[in-house]
Amino acid sequence: MEPIKFKIDDKILAKMLKFYDSQMVPIAADERLLLKAHAIDCEIAVDEDMTATFTGGNAMHEAANWSSRLAKKIEDEMNRETFCTQPHIGAAETGSGDYIGPLCVVACYLDEDGIAFMKTLNIEDVDKLTNKEIVTYAQQIKQKTIASLLVLDNSHYNNMIDKGINQANIRARLFNTALVNVLQKTQKTVDFKVMEKYISPKTYYNYLKNEVIIVRDLKFEKDADKQYLAVLAAEIISRYAYLQYYASMTKSLKTHLARGTGASVDSIVVQLAKKYGEKILTKIVKLNFTDTKRVRAALAEDRT
Repeated sequence: MEPIKFKIDDKILAKMLKFYDSQMVPIAADERLLLKAHAIDCEIAVDEDMTATFTGGNAMHEAANWSSRLAKKIEDEMNRETFCTQPHIGAAETGSGDYIGPLCVVACYLDEDGIAFMKTLNIEDVDKLTNKEIVTYAQQIKQKTIASLLVLDNSHYNNMIDKGINQANIRARLFNTALVNVLQKTQKTVDFKVMEKYISPKTYYNYLKNEVIIVRDLKFEKDADKQYLAVLAAEIISRYAYLQYYASMTKSLKTHLARGTGASVDSIVVQLAKKYGEKILTKIVKLNFTDTKRVRAALAEDRT
């Protein structure tokens, strides 16, 4: 891919210096540069003539951060098809709404062959798939994609909550890490990166302000799995990972578990706490859910 070059002004340069502060590389005396940085699969430089140059597989999207023209071009390409037919990365998660069980975040890269394969599955609504279908599809999809799976168990989840990191922030950090992992694995130009919109982009990036590497050129979409097959692939793999963990918990606790929240889930958790002691809650549930108040109230009532 040819380097992308365009002129910038002092205002953009100042923003770039701040943005790439942690990714700067030394400038040799004979290079006559105002800025030199290394991002994921992209070298960035600004010379004394105020020409910004972006080189590498991810140059298009890195440059789009500083050129409204390039950003508009990418946006137009993404909106052209009902289903994105270009190689792209999608991210999804499972478990954020479940009181029992972990948080599973996945990012997936699909090339043209992977997209073609996903289309042959003819999955119209992922929510209507049975657990058996999720397992079958996930095992096939994992062979057709480059993916990164992160599983956060409740012990670590509750520890982060105790430190003042809310769930939306936790998810943002996991999503960013999974996306970085996939970009490093692909070592290719990936123009489109999409994830389900669960918070505003501004809030999402604010949560990541202290991260060393941030994937910034994301498209946030509601019902993203309906438009982007990489998001659908990530959704299925994340559900598969959750089911595997869930089955392991069921076997270990020797109890039939339930997903979601509410009275039926609370009842199971109360029985587990009575059987194994209240300390088990830290390991099996997300303590910041309102269910915890009801569970502890029920346990306190039982003791009186």
